Amino acid sequence: MKRTLIFTLLFLLLIQTFAQNQKLIQRSWVKTSIENLSANPTDPDTLYTRYTFDKNSLKISFYPGWDSYKQTWAVNDKELVIGYDHYKIETLNDSVLVFSLEGFRRFMFMAEEYLSRQEKYLVPVGEYNGKPIFKANDYITPRYSGKESLRDYIQKNVGGYNIKKASYFLATFIITGEGKVENIKIVKGITEGFDKEIIKQLLKTSKNWRPAYFAGKPIQTEMSYDIKYLDSFVPVNTGSLN
Repeated sequence: MKRTLIFTLLFLLLIQTFAQNQKLIQRSWVKTSIENLSANPTDPDTLYTRYTFDKNSLKISFYPGWDSYKQTWAVNDKELVIGYDHYKIETLNDSVLVFSLEGFRRFMFMAEEYLSRQEKYLVPVGEYNGKPIFKANDYITPRYSGKESLRDYIQKNVGGYNIKKASYFLATFIITGEGKVENIKIVKGITEGFDKEIIKQLLKTSKNWRPAYFAGKPIQTEMSYDIKYLDSFVPVNTGSLN
């Protein structure tokens, strides 16, 4: 009888831990550092990474403002399963997530909600419509919620322009506190037609943005969007830009 009671208590504790971990992990996490656990030296990983866990999927981002792709995930006690990889959860609370893969790396994340309350990450850059503007960054940023990444959406819809020579495009725009795209400025253009098409496509995304938040309140931020083209080794005869 005593053994059965102990087993039941342990089982209930396991269920409680599982449920707690499931709830704690379901938020957005921004990578803050990586530790190499391999015996062999590896190149440092400086790539921006954001993991957003929801009930159905894990959204992985390599740009602060938008998701790159989706992956499956699950939590089993102290184990985090992402796709086919099984990681050991070392720390999991409201603000910190640390997990590791033996013989590979240890990954350290902090919760977006925690980071977006840190005043040191709030970078003022002026005013727009009588309200302060802040520079979007790795920790305080608007989020694009379209079905595909912003870069994929833009590139797909500006596909009529074939650029053979190395070129660089850079634009800035503001995401208001209501999540609207406004005040697009071309910093480095390619051609008038190409630049206008980018502006057109950016404006179309206006309904798909969640504004940046600081201390739980929406703020307006300035973002940048750039495209780099390399020289083409294959001649393109249709609609090319020189």
